[in-house]
Formats: sequence, C-alpha cells, structure tokens
Amino acid sequence: MPRHSKNNTASSVFTYHESNSLEYGTKRQRLGRDSFREYDACFLCLQTARDPVACPQGHLACKECIYESILTQKQTIKREERILEQKQQDIQNQKARDEEEAKQTILDEFEKTQTSMLGTRKKQTSESTPVVISTSEKNEFESSDPTSNTSRELATTGSKRKFELVEEDLKDIADRDVEKACQRLAGEKAEAAKTQIGSFWVPSMTPDASKLYTTTLKPVQKQAMCTATKHPHPVSLKSLIPIKFQKEEGNKDKHVCPACLKSLCNSTKLSAMRNCGHVICNTCIEMFVKKTKKCYVCETKTKPKDIVDMSPEGTGFASGSTAAVAEKWSVAFQ
Repeated sequence: MPRHSKNNTASSVFTYHESNSLEYGTKRQRLGRDSFREYDACFLCLQTARDPVACPQGHLACKECIYESILTQKQTIKREERILEQKQQDIQNQKARDEEEAKQTILDEFEKTQTSMLGTRKKQTSESTPVVISTSEKNEFESSDPTSNTSRELATTGSKRKFELVEEDLKDIADRDVEKACQRLAGEKAEAAKTQIGSFWVPSMTPDASKLYTTTLKPVQKQAMCTATKHPHPVSLKSLIPIKFQKEEGNKDKHVCPACLKSLCNSTKLSAMRNCGHVICNTCIEMFVKKTKKCYVCETKTKPKDIVDMSPEGTGFASGSTAAVAEKWSVAFQ
C-alpha cells in the first residue's frame, strides 16, 4: 500500500515527528543544567539551604525543612500505629464473635440430638477405636518384663483398662470442633451472600473480601526516612551533620574550598567532615585530610569513615549524572 504524505496509516513504525506528536507511550527527554539541583540547595524546598545540615549519606537540607519532615513522618507513624492496633483489635473481636457463634451452634446441635427421639446417630464403622493408656499403666507394663512378648500381650489385651483423657487433650478436641464449626459457618455465609451480590466484579463485595482485607496487615515503618534518593534510608535528629561552607571573599553568594580556594559548583566533587562539618573538595581530601587524618580547617581528628561524600547530582551531561534522562508514561490509545 503506498504511503500517503498526510495520512500515515500503512506504516507499522512511527517516525520521529509522529511519535513526538502523539499523546501516549513513553516520553523521554534529556535533562539540561537547569533541571538539576544546585550543590548547596535543600532537597526538600529546592532553595539555597539555610542553616544547612546533611544526613549520614551526605544529602543537604535546611535545618528547618528536615526537622519538619522528621516531625511529620513521626506523626504519620503514630497515626498508622493507632490504625493498625485498631484493625488488629477488630480482627480479634471478630474472631471471638465467630468462635462464640460456633460454640453456640455446637450446643444447639447437641441439644437437638439429645431432645429428639432418635437423634442423629453416626454410622458404626468396623475400625477399632484407639485405646488410651495412662502413664502409670505404661510404667507397670514396662517394669514387669520389657523383653517378654507374653507380658506385652497381656498388658495390651487386659480385661479392663482405664480410659483417661488429659485436660490438654480435651482442650485440643474442643478447639478442633470449634474450628470446624467456624469453617462450616463461614462457608454457609459465603454461599448465602452469593445471591445478594449486585456486581460480581467488585472486590469488596465478594464473599472472601473480609478475609482478604482484614488478615493482610502490613507492618508500620517506625523509622523516619530521608527521601533525597530513589531508595530512602533512615535518618534521625542525632545523625544530622551541621554543614559549614566557606564563603568567597568578593562574593558572599558563592562558596570556595578552604584548601585550594577554588569556587564550588555542580561539577565539583565535595565531601564533609562528620565531626566538624567543614566542606572540602575531594582532591584536597586525598592530598591533606586522608594523609594527616585531620581536618584541614580546624585540625579535628578525622578518620576515613568520618568523611561523607556530598557530590551534587551532576552538570546536565550524560557522564555527569546517573539521572540524565527523564521518562514520562501515559495510557496508550485513550
């Protein structure tokens, strides 16, 4: 079929212009320099950090913003814990009501069996019923002559034996009966509810919805998280590091490395000292700090594990950042 210049319906592959003019599919766009956050910007408000602090992994934020974020997360955690406790309490109450209903059903069936003339008798089976031997009898049989086959046969084929049930056995039997009754009642309720369902495809109206929505309780995350990266990590007020930038003499809006006095920008690899908070470029870190094991500015003892990497996101080029391309998804053919 020949391809028309204005109505392209024959080709199975879209051209570059056609794919960009469509409103569905995956949209990819390379990020420029303006799309990246500055090295001294807060990852929460995206403005220049005021009273800057950093998390243990070197993500910079305003002191007010990170405090507010941690406080909000703690309030959310407490609220979710209360909701979880309420759901657990509701499940326990529902389970207690089901058990009480099952016990009442068992009692009603027993009363009907006892008050009726014939009752519901079970069919007699030819299988032999298990014999329960008490511990005292077992000890007597073993102490008589454990190697004699005759004594064992006499012990197991006596004329009269005591049938004793321990309290734990009685409790286990009762629990099994109650569990069977609960399962039977749940099945009967599910069968009765099938005729009342208006829309069979609504998940919350199905007979198994109560089991699905009540038993699957997810545990609550009890730790405040730093959301500066794609994979959040725990953060607390005690673990925050106060950051100290050295301002440039002629321009107070820019910062410099205190060792080499070079201006800091998004292409500069930075690190901060965990003990004192001074920010130094990685080149000076390798030359001075790691060799002397002291901070270049205040000479505070600094071990290699106390150096926190604070490298910014990148410069806008593919080699300067891991997130150089942004993608957008939308529903196809809608």
